[in-house]
Amino acid sequence: MGCGSENPAGIGAHYWIAGDGVEGRVRFDDRQSGAPGFAHGGAVATVLDDLLGSLLFVLERPAVTANLSVDFRAPAYLGRDLDLRAWCAGIDGRKLDLRGEVLDEGLVIAAGKGLFLEVELSHWDLPGQSQSLTEGFLPWQQGTAGADPRR
Repeated sequence: MGCGSENPAGIGAHYWIAGDGVEGRVRFDDRQSGAPGFAHGGAVATVLDDLLGSLLFVLERPAVTANLSVDFRAPAYLGRDLDLRAWCAGIDGRKLDLRGEVLDEGLVIAAGKGLFLEVELSHWDLPGQSQSLTEGFLPWQQGTAGADPRR
């Protein structure tokens, strides 16, 4: 929903590994419009949730969002390249404290804080499936995590 181009209704954000965190870029378009000229807050929150989820690949920990809070500090304009960054603020057992920001020309326009709970990979297996949905999906299983698409 948040990243990639396979979902035609998706937002299309792109992420890459940056040190021990994740950076990315997104450009909202008319499909994510709230008020004229602005991205809907739900679209911004979706990108933050997806951005924090991408950090799980760096941490090599399968987890799900338990709680997400977003501080909206300024509008996200449609048609502008917005920078994204995420990092891990702490780990306590199964609980992952993840943080992320959406920036417009260096100004933080939205900040997200997520509590993610680590789960077993079987969490994503559907009843009746002969193959695990996660088989070969996770980048740390393939050794392909984190190529910066800008290069």
